[in-house]
Amino acid sequence: MISLSLKKIALITNGTLYGADLLINEIVIDTKKIIPGCLFIALIGRKFDAHIFIHDALKKKCAAFVTQKNIKPHVPYIIVENTSIALGQIAGWVRKKTKAKILAITGSCGKTSVKEMTASILRKNGNTISTIDNLNNNIGVPMTLLQLKQEHKYGVIELGASKPGEIAYTSNISQPDIILINNIHCAHLQGFKSLLGVSKAKSEIFSGLKPNSTVIINLDSHHFSQWKKDIKNSNILFFSIKKKNIVIFFVVILKFIYMAHLLRCIHRVEK
Repeated sequence: MISLSLKKIALITNGTLYGADLLINEIVIDTKKIIPGCLFIALIGRKFDAHIFIHDALKKKCAAFVTQKNIKPHVPYIIVENTSIALGQIAGWVRKKTKAKILAITGSCGKTSVKEMTASILRKNGNTISTIDNLNNNIGVPMTLLQLKQEHKYGVIELGASKPGEIAYTSNISQPDIILINNIHCAHLQGFKSLLGVSKAKSEIFSGLKPNSTVIINLDSHHFSQWKKDIKNSNILFFSIKKKNIVIFFVVILKFIYMAHLLRCIHRVEK
């Protein structure tokens, strides 16, 4: 990740820093993955509270903490209102500080496979990060974005959800340059209630879309008419198994790589 001082992290998260300022090069949310000198963010979920592991983190030489509680360890710490939100705020800041082109993928099924294939193609042309396995929620997406460094050229981010609002959150953090909705099917109906609910949830991905970006839509999903108002001022491409004159998604990716390569060659000639 990009190095950050604790003062800067406190500013990004609207938190309060207690103790000395330090430079942080690694952020961890799992005590099993702690390395000396890292920042540990103590997340709180429905069934867990990572604050109980702070003493374990200290034993492993964690340098500092982000917490929701005034625990007063013997190392610097930042108190924030919500540690999960703080994680997203830091990841969003890191994303904005890099020049990497971000491609965000969502859909009811197949998105992990498409993500892996896309990332494999892009790695042939430059440093690329991608979502690890299917860690595509409000925790997994920020942790993926935190991997970004200045040398990264691409990021392939999978956005998943089990209820409304989740993709809007991760899309705004990711600020994608290209968006793909792989398909719409009846999935997670307990959270979305209906196929229309699924469609609306997936369309939340447009909320983080950068200006003059590209949207790629599966026409076989039959939901484009509902999304038109959300994707104005974007380059819209389609693909379909059933319809003629389709644009295949991976052709778009190859074109994306070609243009990047062409710009690099032009830059070399100008030098």
